[in-house]
Amino acid sequence: MFKFHCKFPFSMISIVETKQKPIEETEQSISKLLQDLHFKPKKTQIFIKPNIVDATDPRNPTITHPKLVEGLILALSKLGGKKFIIGENSGYFSFKQEHFQRLLEETKYERMIKRLQKKYGIDVISENLEFTDFMDIQWKYGTLSIPKYVKTHTYINVPKMKSHLMTGATLSLKNQKGLLLLRDKKQFHLGYGGKTNLHDCITELGAIIKPDFNLVDATTALEGTGPSMHPEGQTKTRTLNLCIGGENMVEVDNACLTIMGISHEEAPHIPPMQVKISERSLPLIPASPPFQKPADFIKYGNIYSKCSSWGCTGCQMAYSRIFRKFSFNSALMEKWVKLQQKYPKIYFYIGKRDINEIEIDSIPKIFFGQCTKKNYGEYKNRLMKENVPDILNNVLFIPGCPADHNAGLEAILKFQ
Repeated sequence: MFKFHCKFPFSMISIVETKQKPIEETEQSISKLLQDLHFKPKKTQIFIKPNIVDATDPRNPTITHPKLVEGLILALSKLGGKKFIIGENSGYFSFKQEHFQRLLEETKYERMIKRLQKKYGIDVISENLEFTDFMDIQWKYGTLSIPKYVKTHTYINVPKMKSHLMTGATLSLKNQKGLLLLRDKKQFHLGYGGKTNLHDCITELGAIIKPDFNLVDATTALEGTGPSMHPEGQTKTRTLNLCIGGENMVEVDNACLTIMGISHEEAPHIPPMQVKISERSLPLIPASPPFQKPADFIKYGNIYSKCSSWGCTGCQMAYSRIFRKFSFNSALMEKWVKLQQKYPKIYFYIGKRDINEIEIDSIPKIFFGQCTKKNYGEYKNRLMKENVPDILNNVLFIPGCPADHNAGLEAILKFQ
């Protein structure tokens, strides 16, 4: 416990009732929280890191709502903030600038930024953090490239409250992974050649990069098999109308775990820490019922994606693109419907895992991406030893780092 207190100094948190509109009330709620904790930005240039992981409508609890960020900027502008940068590195949507622009438009962040510029005269821009100016810092696993804004600006971390398939929860600590270059995100999942794991990397990143303030958007939250919305009751929207804020990420995240009903064993990247609540804060009360816990798979029709913590953003986004193509192509959708009648289940593996986790059965299996190559070979050898070579016809491997989504789609349709 002492180790965690050394890395993450003790402070205080506050909880306020917050709604996404009208914007005047959102601003007032955030101003109250900042005043309650006596927070004032030390620098007039402010860098804001929300969670904008997917190009989705902001009513979807996958992303930090732009209205919350708008209210925050309005509140900070009255505390001396002059220039604002909203930055994100969002996997697939940061590969190219045109993809990032689409992300901003579909999430309504672009509209929010223009409104702040025109209506309030506030100097605010967005930035794709895959193409920003970086500085190299030394950390436990070598050298890490970090956006310079975390040092040159007042840095505000604004995550969304969500449960998460790999990490149990995604809150302040996990949201910082969106600061990283795509190459470094991949290494977080790969554990730097097996030296460590995703959970430890997230914790260690939080030990060397500390925001000046953290504000968790829990106006709406995501429960179930996050971090994105999925069909058939796998995820749900939980309306809490809350914001949780504080200077210490670990303390803020511990408060959020209490609200969500998620244990430290389920979210091992968040070190245990006592939470001190400000006198004017709302009480820290667990949600009732507790948040729906993540399953160990994501289901689309008959496709069950089993993604381990070793599976990085590249293959996860490629997997998502497969189902976008199914959704927007009627001919492909017709083929998929027929396939579901033939095979009620197809397993889709992303990221390496213990081979004993993969059962020998006749269910078709696709090993997607270079990280699964060893598991693919091990599984084939087990089939031969068990003298069930016929099942081999239902086992496919798709190479690539990341694997190509078109190749994944073709592999699924091969089982017709």
